[in-house]
Amino acid sequence: MTTPRRKALIDSLWYAIPLAIAVLLNAVVRPVMAERLGGEMIRRGASVRGSDTWWTFDAATRAEHPWQTGFLEMSHGAVAFATLVVIAVLFAWRCFTRPRG
Repeated sequence: MTTPRRKALIDSLWYAIPLAIAVLLNAVVRPVMAERLGGEMIRRGASVRGSDTWWTFDAATRAEHPWQTGFLEMSHGAVAFATLVVIAVLFAWRCFTRPRG
């Protein structure tokens, strides 16, 4: 039997895991991928929340690695927004499919 405390922890993991994945993507994976592909970092904005970052590549690199460069040319903000959409969908799915009681 699951205790209420354990149930709350499991429920929160449904939302914390996608958030952690997005943070790791933006902080570690994307910069390493961009460095290996020889991308040029573009950083715009200097607000309280920080700047938005993405990379640009030359035409040869884009032709050779279209999926990777497309992913890296998305901004950090776009990755964060996609993560929020995933979390919202998970929340709605869990609310409507969870057994009551």
